Amino acid sequence: MKKYLTILAVLISALTASAQNGESAWGIRAAFDINVPSKLGGRLNDEKLDLFRTGFGGTLGAVYTHYFNDYIFLEPGASLYYDTYSFKDLIIMDESAGIGETDPSLYKVGVRIPLMIGYSYYFLESLPMRFFTGPELSYAFAGNVRIKNKQLLGDDFDLSLFGKNGFMNRVDFAWKIGIGFETSIATICIDAAFGLTDQYKDHLTLHENRLSISLTHYF
Repeated sequence: MKKYLTILAVLISALTASAQNGESAWGIRAAFDINVPSKLGGRLNDEKLDLFRTGFGGTLGAVYTHYFNDYIFLEPGASLYYDTYSFKDLIIMDESAGIGETDPSLYKVGVRIPLMIGYSYYFLESLPMRFFTGPELSYAFAGNVRIKNKQLLGDDFDLSLFGKNGFMNRVDFAWKIGIGFETSIATICIDAAFGLTDQYKDHLTLHENRLSISLTHYF
């Protein structure tokens, strides 16, 4: 965790030191996210379990773009996110009651702090483009497994992903890479985030990856 915070601090210091030389631009960003959890792996062997299905989510927040010159920019931001995906081929049964449920879903709500460095390029005069990459730190405020039929587990059963009895970590560190197209109204970006932090607490490993399509309006 200290290593990740150190990286963010160094990049933010670079922004602060040079802000006086460039123009600033604030923006509001909304994104549609496709969440792609990895297979569940073992730390002691090479076994992989395909336990989760792809899910969807959304992100809403603000960014600040600083250009060092006409091409190179640094863009920190902060966004709230809502992520979902579901278990795969998981059946919860209560044979005595004759009830069951298949593939329950889970959700997370939290904040993401990306810090991108990028390059703007006019591939065509009418089609300015940007390429960017950088780290992204995420923290989940809350998260639960959704069980529609509460009789299967009981009202007192703890379904939280986090906390003492949870099986996942709140903090995630990812690396993003993407491409954007600038229009007169908004910048359209497509990017991929590769999860670098193990999200599982026990002997298994899980990484969360994401593909996002975003719209940013600068002012």
